Amino acid sequence: MISASDVFTYPRSPFSCSLPCSLPRKWAECKLDRNMAVKEIDGSKLEGGGQVIRLSVALSCLLEQPIQIIKIRAGRSNPGLKPQHIAGIYLVKEMCKGVTRGDQQNSCVLSFEPQSLSMGNFNLNVDSRTAASISLMIQSVLPVAIFSNCSSTITMKGGTDVRFAPPMDYVINVLFPLYHKLFGISCDIHINKRGFYPRGGGDVKFTVNPLNYNGYLKPIEMIDSGSSFESTIRGIIFITEKDTAPVVGQPRLRGSHSKFPPTPSFEFAYDIGVLIKKKLRQFSYNDVKIEINVEKSNVFHGSVVLVAESEKCFIGSSIIYDERKSLTDIVMNVCDKFLMDLMAKSCVDENTMDNLIIFMALANGKSKVKCREITLHTKTAIHIAEQLTNAKFQIKQTEDRLNEIVCEGIGFKRHII
Repeated sequence: MISASDVFTYPRSPFSCSLPCSLPRKWAECKLDRNMAVKEIDGSKLEGGGQVIRLSVALSCLLEQPIQIIKIRAGRSNPGLKPQHIAGIYLVKEMCKGVTRGDQQNSCVLSFEPQSLSMGNFNLNVDSRTAASISLMIQSVLPVAIFSNCSSTITMKGGTDVRFAPPMDYVINVLFPLYHKLFGISCDIHINKRGFYPRGGGDVKFTVNPLNYNGYLKPIEMIDSGSSFESTIRGIIFITEKDTAPVVGQPRLRGSHSKFPPTPSFEFAYDIGVLIKKKLRQFSYNDVKIEINVEKSNVFHGSVVLVAESEKCFIGSSIIYDERKSLTDIVMNVCDKFLMDLMAKSCVDENTMDNLIIFMALANGKSKVKCREITLHTKTAIHIAEQLTNAKFQIKQTEDRLNEIVCEGIGFKRHII
């Protein structure tokens, strides 16, 4: 069990916050007197990565359930907590005035003991000082912030477009619109500066408003693919451009299928868009709108996001790319899963499915979502949600060979002191 003094001996981080009320020492002492068993989470099970940490800490905060996560990322070549995990833990901890032990880099054990969500507006700042994924920080804090009673403003510094995490354009164009459509979640995000591996330096301002639906999350039903996606397919291409002159003898960008030169331009992004349209036309998706955003930078980086929306479904696909990816690799990677989901009549893509699990578990009623593939990330999210909330999930195979995930949510309602 965590001792009362730990909250004050915690090594000071570069993170800072402005909270709505002060925190006297005696608060921590009386909090730790409560007789509630600590739940142990095995961080090595299933996917065994950062998702275990993000979901466990968010649910611990909301349910006021003390947890201890052991064997954190034990199967990875570099096990233990990394800056992006620590940043997410910090944000959630500050929102519930929690007590932590082991929230340090490379730690393989984390103890987290929460308090109730505080009353009033939150103004939090976190600087990972690395390229830690900001989109994954958002994944940690969003489920907590929507159950506050006032808006929360969070400034995060790190990586906006980094590998092994959704790019910010995926969050903005896929996840946030879907959350608003399904649950009425209202949030706003402003990218002040993009940040990339290895330096980071991205700066994002994120504002979340509390739920309006009597403090509950509504259950969702996404099991009918409904009308055609054709009229609503969009592509968002982001690319950086160096201020250096082109190298003589490099291949022309337009139509090039070789690896691109170190001075990419709008023309290269345009070529990506042309090939995406060509690829989708092969499957009778003829009306595709492409948006290109170019930003000056001292490094080359880029991302592509595809979005298809119908009345009842939302499909996304994304890729982060750098000089190691060829033009054709970029297009094939972002289009292939996108097309498989569309043609299978899936209602969400696999990454969106992962993100919906926690909300389904907390919702007030039965939720149903149909997807093409049950990934290890999805299985991990279900495992953690069942372990901490006691929500019950079922996975059924449908006649059209898709998977229908059904969850009887616990009807969680915000409780604020």
